[in-house]
Amino acid sequence: MKYAALAALPLAFTVLAVASCKKDTTGPAQNLGSITCSSGDAAVCPPAGLTLGFNGTAGTPTIIPADASTNISVSNSAYLVGGTTNSTVDGYWFVVIGGTLRAWGVITVTSGFYQADVPLFCGQQALVYRFDNNTGSSFWYASARLTNCTTATFRAQLTWDTNTNDSINSDIDLHLVRPGGSTNDLSNDCYYYNCTPDDDPLDWGATGAAGNPSLDVDNTVGYGPENITLSGPENGTYRVIVKNYSGVWATHATVKIYFNDVEVYRNTSLALDWPSNEYWTVANVDIVNKSVTPVNTYSSTAPAAPGMRPIASPAKR
Repeated sequence: MKYAALAALPLAFTVLAVASCKKDTTGPAQNLGSITCSSGDAAVCPPAGLTLGFNGTAGTPTIIPADASTNISVSNSAYLVGGTTNSTVDGYWFVVIGGTLRAWGVITVTSGFYQADVPLFCGQQALVYRFDNNTGSSFWYASARLTNCTTATFRAQLTWDTNTNDSINSDIDLHLVRPGGSTNDLSNDCYYYNCTPDDDPLDWGATGAAGNPSLDVDNTVGYGPENITLSGPENGTYRVIVKNYSGVWATHATVKIYFNDVEVYRNTSLALDWPSNEYWTVANVDIVNKSVTPVNTYSSTAPAAPGMRPIASPAKR
């Protein structure tokens, strides 16, 4: 799958106050109303008053989803959206919960077709697509419900701003290393090799399955998103780490961290150029006490636990 570049965010990190999260159990609203966006997302914030289905005027882009339902129920947190549009530029997706923008990304448009993986949150949410042309913007609004889930205590979300360079796909990877573990450790690092829905679950939590992390998708062709979620955490410090697996230069990654599906931290990297910036240690996280400590360091070798040698990353399967 192809994905489009996210607009560059400021390089300075942001730590946000933790707010309580109330699950939205209502059905879809015919009119989405006004949407609250953070200052960092103001430039892409969807307009107020969107109604279910297509929202556009004469001359604005067409949007024809492959699934034209406006009331969607799915059980997979990585929801593939796709369809056709006459827009010739990449579009955007938005996830809105309780009138607040919770996540957004860019939808790739290729020869009239669009698609992207959208990371859904547990429960009810609004899913909005936007496409632009010289006349203006069109929107599609649908209600989506992620079922058979519980709100994750912790979520890390990765996006980046390149997809190809000299015919090499831009493959950036998200890692969550448990307390005392090392990057690329098959038992103590959740990443592409051992943590997707196709893998046997990692046995991390003393609380059972709720303590096991999960990576929703390994995006290997560009832009993301990738999401790692975890509930039932253990005491100690987890580390969020990003690796430029493919080595595409001039790639900037953005990581957002959520507690109970509320964003509390975001940071955008320097260019992840090999060799010096191959790995980016984003932050240390105490999930039990819901605290984030920025680290923001770069290295040419995989960050390891104290006294341990770096572990090379395995080849993709």
